[in-house]
Amino acid sequence: MKSYADYNPYATDDFLADTAFRAWIRQPTPEMDAYWRGLLKTNPQLRDAFAEARLLAQGLESTWTSFSDAYVESLYERLRVPHTTPRLRARRSSRRLVAAAAAVLLVGSGWAYSYFMVPQRIQTAFGEVRTLTLYDGSVVTLAANTQLEIPSRYQWQQSRQVWLKGEGYFVVQKQKQHDQAGAYRKFVVHTQRVDVAVLGTRFSLYTRPKQMQVVLEEGSIELTDAATRQHLFMQPGQVVQYAPKEQFYHLQPAATAHKRQLTVWRENLLVFNGATMNELARRFKEVYGLELVLQGELFTKQQFVGELPVDDVQKALLILSETFGAKAVRDGAQVYFISNDQVKSQ
Repeated sequence: MKSYADYNPYATDDFLADTAFRAWIRQPTPEMDAYWRGLLKTNPQLRDAFAEARLLAQGLESTWTSFSDAYVESLYERLRVPHTTPRLRARRSSRRLVAAAAAVLLVGSGWAYSYFMVPQRIQTAFGEVRTLTLYDGSVVTLAANTQLEIPSRYQWQQSRQVWLKGEGYFVVQKQKQHDQAGAYRKFVVHTQRVDVAVLGTRFSLYTRPKQMQVVLEEGSIELTDAATRQHLFMQPGQVVQYAPKEQFYHLQPAATAHKRQLTVWRENLLVFNGATMNELARRFKEVYGLELVLQGELFTKQQFVGELPVDDVQKALLILSETFGAKAVRDGAQVYFISNDQVKSQ
């Protein structure tokens, strides 16, 4: 075994080419676990490189690690050569490719195919908010009950595009084209109703069966109707709403309260300002997966003003119970409300 001092100059590629590291990835033992823990304890500056090498070698993608386009492309081209055998004593200039190829060989062609060629589908649960970092460093926060489809790493080199069902908040990184000096690659979010094309910007997108809304905070975006190919351009501070029944896009400045209502879910909150019972029930089902049964005199002409926690459905039901003066009773996926007067008389 090497001394810890030998690892001082190590980068990610060096770990991937290291015999002891590769052996540990293939078959970890308590002794080797202790050895690597000792290395990182005495050389904390190696933690990032070590973690990245381990992630690459194991093919774990729970955290999206950004590599340069040239790096990913070189790895892919290397994999396409069927009879090329990496030589661990290769010159320093080709060491990066050798190390990467060696790492690929560790886990077999199945991992390599999965790493480069398999698209990803992310689905959040009811009451869950999740933040992801994409291949290019763009960040997406997904609301509860939302699905995001991401192309494979190889497809991403050709076009930056994702598919969204639900709600997402996007912070898009500008990225230049490989072959066009000065040109930037568009980032496109596809939904059932519209395609949203941007270069670099911040925006929130809500796309559910009964309504679509876009709030633009920074930059500019272009909406393209998926059916008519009609184009609509948005400026910062504007909101676009579309309801299938009306079949019309409403573009208007976003009032502060309205904007907060559409984006505050990122803070695990739902905000209602005079919501009808239908709006409340719709939103509750989207986020918590429960159907509120809001019928009878108790709810006639009622409007709801208040905030509900996204990640705590029991607390949300308690808030509604106190607001309506009724006890919430769950029956499977439905929630009924019994007035407090009825509860007392029973």
